[in-house]
Amino acid sequence: MNARRRVEYTRELLEVIGLEGRRLQMINVSAAMGGQFAWSAAEFTEEIRRLGPNPLRSVNGSSEEASASSEQEQLDRLQGAVEG
Repeated sequence: MNARRRVEYTRELLEVIGLEGRRLQMINVSAAMGGQFAWSAAEFTEEIRRLGPNPLRSVNGSSEEASASSEQEQLDRLQGAVEG
């Protein structure tokens, strides 16, 4: 399934740049499975809360204050992962 492969690939990229890959999930539910969707959404929300805030943001939440060298290192790692 293409979508599942893309999600797994994106999870790997998130790990490369310093984010937990668990911050991205894919679930398959039909329109008739509203209860299952609500449960999955609640579980995922709790997982994100356990992981905490975005580690790539500075302490006060402003990404503008992140150092340019750190951002460049993250971009370099991401580019390396995408290229091979």
